[in-house]
Amino acid sequence: MKKQALKVLSLASFLIALAVVSAYAQIQTGHPLKMKIPFAFTVSDKTLPAGVYNVSATSSPLFLFVKSEDGRGAAIFGTFRTQAQQTPRQTKLVFRRYGDRYFLAQVWVGGNAEGRELPRSRTELEAANGNTKHLAHSAAEPEIVYVTAE
Repeated sequence: MKKQALKVLSLASFLIALAVVSAYAQIQTGHPLKMKIPFAFTVSDKTLPAGVYNVSATSSPLFLFVKSEDGRGAAIFGTFRTQAQQTPRQTKLVFRRYGDRYFLAQVWVGGNAEGRELPRSRTELEAANGNTKHLAHSAAEPEIVYVTAE
């Protein structure tokens, strides 16, 4: 009985590990992550319209590429590695929202504790400062918005 339970546990662990490696490999090997983004958003200093986007790796591990399926928007952007405190279960994009403006902040592949983070752009810093004009303190906290993969 113990041997059979150990075999089942080993097989389950192997399948979970395989799924995690497969999901992370999607973005690393050029298999894009498909995301439906219901609002216009800014990547670096470029604003893209709402729509269905594919996020994929470039030849450099430091850069990612986002392109709309309808061809109306695309951007290449630099990232740096970031580590999650808790491994995300779903593949998702993380946006920072200031008023009605959304800025892509992070890219996460479900099951992987390592993600990609975008530095704050000049445009985002201006949006953040614009939201603080009526506040007593100088750093407005953005709302965090998540969009999960289809």
